[in-house]
Amino acid sequence: MHQVLKLHQQEISELSEYDPLDLFSGSKERILKAIKDLYTTPQNNFRVFLNGSLILGGLGGGTEKTTAMTGEGFEDSLLSIIRAVDGLRISSFIQLVAETVYSSGVLNRLLEVQKRDNLDIEGAIHAYYNIVSQPCAVCKKLDAARLPHIHAYLHSLSMDESLMIVKDYLIAATAKDCSLMICFRPREDGEFESPHSLYLQATGQNFDYKVNFIDLDMKPLKKMEDYHQLDRKILNCYAQMVNKEHVKENTENGGL
Repeated sequence: MHQVLKLHQQEISELSEYDPLDLFSGSKERILKAIKDLYTTPQNNFRVFLNGSLILGGLGGGTEKTTAMTGEGFEDSLLSIIRAVDGLRISSFIQLVAETVYSSGVLNRLLEVQKRDNLDIEGAIHAYYNIVSQPCAVCKKLDAARLPHIHAYLHSLSMDESLMIVKDYLIAATAKDCSLMICFRPREDGEFESPHSLYLQATGQNFDYKVNFIDLDMKPLKKMEDYHQLDRKILNCYAQMVNKEHVKENTENGGL
């Protein structure tokens, strides 16, 4: 849904086919699909470096779509790493990344941290206002008679309980916004095997790999209101898109 808001705000020119649910599915086939989709539309989500130099994706706003020319350049750049004939190096590289993500199980651990967000921002924002001892800006917009029971319950929580909810939300938000960095090194014949190695059947090569998470700075408490505002914008924008599609569909069907 965030993609829809970015498209509306002209931050991107088209929706990406990449679905994070594929990447975190635990399915080898769906993880491979996710990496393929990230390669097709890297946007700000997928970058490849070779010896410290960027060879795919962009900095800042990122690269929206991998063109045929970009693909040809990337294929050539992989020549020293992937031992495959022309036209097969990119697919072999994508397979290598997907196999590593699947075999390492690294995203399973990340997902467990992301799941600490039990209430989402719609619930955690009320605990936040308990902590800062300010009138709840969300509840102020509703009549007392229309306040959901859950809102009243959240505002009745103790300070310790409120702190735990917000802490879990910010930890999960940090995990959702971090970056995964995978480093590969082709292993030559005769070298000692690493505990973190993978055999790429498509090329008959062995690779050592290292997986690290970066951008793990804890999100500050003051970000809570920003998260809530962003969430409202995403939901409203998505609802408008669905409504427009519904109206268009009815028009095309003669108003039935």
